[in-house]
Amino acid sequence: MNKVFLYLYPIKEYTSVFLFHDDGLYDRLNISRPLPILNEVINKRYRQKGYQVVYVLYPDKELYGIDKIDNDKIIYTDITFSEVSAYDYKEYEKKRFIPKYPNELLLLEQLGNIDELVVGGYHAMDCVKRVAQESNNLGIKTLIDLDLTDLFFSIYQTNYFDLNYYSPEKFKNYMINRYGTEYSTYEEKKFDKYYSSPVYGFKTLSRKK
Repeated sequence: MNKVFLYLYPIKEYTSVFLFHDDGLYDRLNISRPLPILNEVINKRYRQKGYQVVYVLYPDKELYGIDKIDNDKIIYTDITFSEVSAYDYKEYEKKRFIPKYPNELLLLEQLGNIDELVVGGYHAMDCVKRVAQESNNLGIKTLIDLDLTDLFFSIYQTNYFDLNYYSPEKFKNYMINRYGTEYSTYEEKKFDKYYSSPVYGFKTLSRKK
């Protein structure tokens, strides 16, 4: 079985948003640095379990924060980061900017013939979802590992987080009850609204016949 873990857009522009500007704060606040843990989780959950690890980059950007090993692969989008970004090279906001997305089918074609795809990276409700849904539409067994999207940076230090395993059921239970049982009904309604797509793993996934 050809299994792939696909991680979208590990570039400095996205990753640095979730890091302390002053790296020394991690030591002063006794907080574990997230990127070593992220790399450890990718290795334990996927590389060590027979998945081909593949990173997606824009052709005008380099890999950032990721420990790539020899057997890992990099594939590229059909558009540049400058076309995706709402800011120009001087970091001024572009006027009348309309978001542009990479061609998801072209990305998946670069993976070859695969049976199972797990998707992570940036961003859970946008690009990650779009790629996963295209994969699911092709009949590939597809799941988004929400622990390894941009949500990682808010949950990697919690008791919920498991280095070795992702469970959609455990993720849902954590998200619904994280603020206490008095908020669980509201959180469940919000959860069902945002995570209704089958690629999040909370409904039966399509499979190849």
